[in-house]
This record gives sequence, structure tokens and C-alpha cells, in this order.
Amino acid sequence: MHDARSMISGYRWALLCLSLVLPIPSLAGTFFFPEMHPTQTRADPPSWLKDGTGNDGYVSITSEVVPVGSCARLASSNFWSSEKVQLVLSISSSGFKSRLDQMDIPVATFDGRENNAECASLSSTPVQVVPMAVLGVRSLFNPGRLSLTVNVRSASDSSSDFVGSAKLLLGAATLVATGGTSALVGGASAVVGNSVLADTEARANKMMKGMTDARVPISLSWSDLRRGLHTIEIPVYRADQIGSVSDKKIQQLQSDPAAEKIHLFTIRLDFAFSRTLFYPAAEDLSHLGVRENISAERILNHAVPGARENFMQLLNSGAPSQLRILSNATGKELTQACSLGFEKLRGAGLANPDIALVMKSFMDEARGNTSWYQDAELVTSCFGQAPKVESALLLIYGKPSPSGASTPEI
Repeated sequence: MHDARSMISGYRWALLCLSLVLPIPSLAGTFFFPEMHPTQTRADPPSWLKDGTGNDGYVSITSEVVPVGSCARLASSNFWSSEKVQLVLSISSSGFKSRLDQMDIPVATFDGRENNAECASLSSTPVQVVPMAVLGVRSLFNPGRLSLTVNVRSASDSSSDFVGSAKLLLGAATLVATGGTSALVGGASAVVGNSVLADTEARANKMMKGMTDARVPISLSWSDLRRGLHTIEIPVYRADQIGSVSDKKIQQLQSDPAAEKIHLFTIRLDFAFSRTLFYPAAEDLSHLGVRENISAERILNHAVPGARENFMQLLNSGAPSQLRILSNATGKELTQACSLGFEKLRGAGLANPDIALVMKSFMDEARGNTSWYQDAELVTSCFGQAPKVESALLLIYGKPSPSGASTPEI
């Protein structure tokens, strides 16, 4: 009997020692957070970007998640248990006036519910978080208030499908960004409208409120972008924390360079600038009319960004037919018809050079040929109401004169 009591006491002592050495599952947690001071790199900007004042081109931002190594251990394991971590990385933008402005776009997910603390596979592809947005007007008194927010959400709750909600939201956002013409995600076969997207976003955000959320805001301006901003890199870390995870603890770890943390991957944001939708590599508009194919057929058959129609369908939608009106309109009637066209093209998110290209092509189609452009009065009646568009028009096509005068310096 004495030996049995001694054996039981020995087991109790051993368990007590283990409890002192090993972390208690309910008090330990793994969570993830982004670097508070992202790294920015710049490239020498072209002159049109550096000196422009607005509505003269586009910016697009693509996100890519780059793992540090081939194995990303998302959870810690111990004698008692192993965490079943879910991780959702997302980015939201503000101020760009793109189709996805103010929307939280998932850019990568990790699901550790099956492999526990083993190497986790990265579910990520490059995602355009800001699709081709017009460069906004800037001035000394109005530099533009732009922002990007990186959210790193994590949870150890295996009963909730956080990753599934994030993927559903990404699919809906992709459909809206592309107009349903490509990247049909999740077997969807129809365009998702804004109301459906809003409902999907609300449901997904409600679900993901149960996750621990660490974020970093990145403030920008149009001037920042025009100085040749090329990439922003945001490292994402993992930390093991004793006790419950609070917002205060996350902020302390984010701001403490000496904190114990493991660098798992980096979110890289790539910035791309283009002057025209039709020729993204073009920098000098005066070269378009000489060396590039800018036929009316090619331009009018081009798809409107984020829509299922082309520019011909956009401009000639509704009654009466705008093509018929423009075929012989002059003076005020021509001015009014062109004004409607400008309004539709601005609403479609076009910059001034592309408004000039599309409207000129539409006039060519309406008039049956390009000879109308040699009548300075017709050109002024249509384009004179939009001086910046007219300036781009003259750079591309030259002055409207029978002799085909050389392109002016503007």
C-alpha cells in the first residue's frame, strides 16, 4: 500500500513538473502581425508622370505574398495539443476611386485545420487590389488623401470556416473588378452586381470579426505616387504569446523591434503607371499617331474596364442613336452630343488621353472617315469644351488643318 501511494505521489509530482515547464493551452496563443514601418522603393518616373497635374494617366496596384522559405509553420505545438490556425491576409484602399475602393480584398489565406503545425501551403496569387484608377488632380493645397491598409487576421477556431468566407469574398470582388469577362471564380457564371457584392462583403466581414486582427495603415498622396513609387514591402511575423491576445499587446509587439518574432512572409505591393489604356507602355502621346495602330475599329471594339460592353456600345447606348446625331451635327448640337460622350467616358473611369482617343474614333465612325478632323470648327465644337482632352487630342493627332501641320508643343 505504501509503495502504491508513493507511486501515485511520484506521478503527481511528474505532472506538476510538466505543467510548470510546458505552456498551458488555454493561456498560450499564436498570432500574426504586419510590420509597422513598411519599406518603400522608388524608380525614376517618366516626365509625364513627374510633371502631370491629374487625369493624365492611370495607376494600378498588385499585391503578391512572398514566403520567406519553403515551409511556413503557422502554429506552435506542445505536449498537450496543436493549434489549428486559420490566417487571412487582406488589403483595402481608399481615395483611388477605383471599383474596389473601400473594400477589404483577401490576397492570401492559410488553413492549418488539417495539417496542424506542419508546413502550411500558401494559397495566394497576385491580386490587383487597385485596378487601373485615374491619377487624381493634385495641387499644393490638395495633394490627395490616399491610403492602403494591410490586415492580418488569425484564429485557432477550427469550427468556423474563416478561410472559406475570405475566398468567397475574393471571388465576388474579382467578378466586379473584371466585369465578369474573366477570372470567373468559384464556378460563378454571371456578373455579380454591386448589391450582391456588398451583401457578400457584409457576410464575410461579420464572420471574420471572430478573428484576431492586426493591421498597418499606409498613407500616400498623388505626389508620392508621381515621384516614382515602385514597391511597398510589408513583412508579416508570427509570435507566441502567453495569455490572451489584446489590441494593446499587438501594438506593443508591432512597435518593439526587439520582440521575439518569426518572419514568415512579405506582402509586396507593386505600383504600375500607364498613360493610356490602349498602349500601356506609351509615354509620349505625340508618337501614338505616327507609330501605333490607333484605328477607330480597334479602339471602339476595346472592352470598357470592368464592364461587359465595348466603347462603341457604351457611347451609342440609348436613344436616339448618337452615331446618327454625330453624323451631320454642327455647332451647339455637336457640342451637346460630344458633352454626353465625355460624360459617359469619364464615368467609365477614363483619363483625358483615352477620352480623346475614344471620342475621336467615335466621330470617325459617325462621319464615315477622318476628313472631318481637318475642319477646325468641328474639332473646336466637339473638344473645345474640354481643354485638357483637346490638348491630348492635338498631341496625338496634330492640328486640324488640310496641310497636316506638325504636332504642337503643349
